[in-house]
Amino acid sequence: MLGYRHPRRHVNEESMKRNGFSRLDLVLLGGILLWAAWLRFTHLDHAELLWDQAEISKWALNMAQRREITWIGPWSSTRLDTFPGAIWLLAIPYALSTSPVFVTGFVALINLGAVAACYPIVRCWFGRTAAWIATLLFAVAPWAVIYSRKIWHTELLAPFVPFYVVTGWYAFVRGRRWAVLAHSLALAGLIQIHFAALVFVPLTVLWGLIFSKRLCWRMVPLGVLLAALTFLPYFIHDAQAEWRNVRLFAQIMQQPAVISSDALRGTWIMTTGQNLSLLTGPDRYPDFVAATLNLRWLFPLIGGAAVVAALLAVGRALRQARTGLDDETAAILMVTTWWITPALFLTCYLTRIVAPHYFTTILPAPFILAGWLIWRLISWAKQAPGQVARVAQGVLVALVVGLVGAQTYETISVLRFVITHDTPWGYGTPMAYEIQAVQTATRLCREMGDGEVILLSEGDDPRIFEMPAAADVLMYESDVPHRAVDIRTALVLPSGPAVYWATYPMAPGEDLLAAFAPEVVEARIPLREGVRSFRFYRWPGGAADVPFMPPPPGGVRRWANGVELLGYALEGDVAAGEQVRWTLVWRVTRISTADGHYHWFNHLVDEQGRMRAQKDGPSFLPTYWRVGDVVFNWFELEIPPDAPAGDYRMRVGMYTYPALEGVPLLAEDGTSPWEWVEIQLPSRE
Repeated sequence: MLGYRHPRRHVNEESMKRNGFSRLDLVLLGGILLWAAWLRFTHLDHAELLWDQAEISKWALNMAQRREITWIGPWSSTRLDTFPGAIWLLAIPYALSTSPVFVTGFVALINLGAVAACYPIVRCWFGRTAAWIATLLFAVAPWAVIYSRKIWHTELLAPFVPFYVVTGWYAFVRGRRWAVLAHSLALAGLIQIHFAALVFVPLTVLWGLIFSKRLCWRMVPLGVLLAALTFLPYFIHDAQAEWRNVRLFAQIMQQPAVISSDALRGTWIMTTGQNLSLLTGPDRYPDFVAATLNLRWLFPLIGGAAVVAALLAVGRALRQARTGLDDETAAILMVTTWWITPALFLTCYLTRIVAPHYFTTILPAPFILAGWLIWRLISWAKQAPGQVARVAQGVLVALVVGLVGAQTYETISVLRFVITHDTPWGYGTPMAYEIQAVQTATRLCREMGDGEVILLSEGDDPRIFEMPAAADVLMYESDVPHRAVDIRTALVLPSGPAVYWATYPMAPGEDLLAAFAPEVVEARIPLREGVRSFRFYRWPGGAADVPFMPPPPGGVRRWANGVELLGYALEGDVAAGEQVRWTLVWRVTRISTADGHYHWFNHLVDEQGRMRAQKDGPSFLPTYWRVGDVVFNWFELEIPPDAPAGDYRMRVGMYTYPALEGVPLLAEDGTSPWEWVEIQLPSRE
């Protein structure tokens, strides 16, 4: 535990005027903010709208537009329900507009506020020079910019971390009683936004130990109580759900801990702006490097400066341990522990992965460290003989200018690269293309006079798959209904007109669709570099002329969930070692109320009734069933090499998923004595 004493009076004039905030400060800050805003607001419509962004957007939209108040958030990667702070925060812009571009601008704006907050904090701690260096480095840092341009939990942390730090300063260093309560609420608020802020719990404890002589301990129980009360609605909800999250958390805590350097790597990446291959994808990073100037060798200097500053801060604190820390030492020690605690805390973790975006919590600590070190070096250089002092100061200023220029160039370059180059293993499809596709599909529907939009995508459930989730957000207020189908395994032909929006690479299902509904070629939207495209098809509705084999006459073909089997198709030879494609054609006779899924099972049996091949797979998301839908499902069956020659039959049935409960077949009298329908396959000569 370290003591405290009043601030030292440094000999330089700037330190003596530290508490002032002049017109020059406003000019400097205004210029830096314009620079930072240019980087953060450029081409906001090219931000990503991946599953995470879409899911959190839907929750916030439902709260803002439908007044569906929630006390929990979407599942995290650990399957725990997140806290609702991010939902409540994003509900503010979504109450003003349902456009995700507008809300991305809101995220950029509050992150710009974090840049603005950096300047006065550092200005009051270390003076103007340190403030403008730290704020400039923060304003142009590649990952700080990238993580300011997306609707995501972790990108909402950095704007509120300064309040947490400032209240910590007043609570632990200045000993203000009110600040203990404010700091407790700030800590709770950050955790409510994302679990990554849990790293601040040990940081707060550490500050309490370091500055224990200044802390008003009588206020701590009240602060803890106030913070705990903010989580009460979440745990009341969890109690009503039979303590699902508490039980899952207990299971997670029983898992063996993983010790990894991922946390140190994530901290280094966030500090230096390196590893932009995470955006370009490893396959396209060589193209990015070849197309840009190599100024990346400068980036480790920021990390090196932060490391040196942290070591100096610790050494300085140890030297002053007996006499007590002055304000400058206390401040730089707080920044040091703020920077390194997340890395140390997450070096041993229980979750599956520690990703770089978890370390938005450290912003802008490394840049404050670098700014403090460079300011100190400039101050020491002034004490050198005349010419040496000027040269040393010139070198330091040139270094800062070079770093700021290099990182600005890198940030602009990577943003331009990912919005113009196809990066399937990195940056997702920019939102602008998806917005254009929604506008095109809606226009085509209105030209038909009626209809719906059917998304052909990878997956159909928006709770799991990206494109259905993104479509739900982009078409939230649309008067044109929409739904999705997993074109890898299914195709639906509704009884009414529809426009199909194909988002997945050409698949057999789309080839099948083209036989019924021609593509609107002139509406095709090429994506980045023209490697992929969004495609559109018009379906006029009505009965489809489908060439298929009907089930045996008089055979039972209706399931209790409203599915009526119309027929089947078999492609390939039912012979040893062969692969066949088995297609089921069925119709929806009533709306399903199931919240889960229905899966088909297909068992290929020989003359003796022995199963020789099997293939299960999803039908079509029950939420999207409409009466009159004709649905195709296809399955690939591998016939083993030892399968005997002879006649074969296919046993076809359905079950719920994931409950794995069979769906019974219905007889004409309403009874359900069967588990499957058995179809005799055509014999092969």
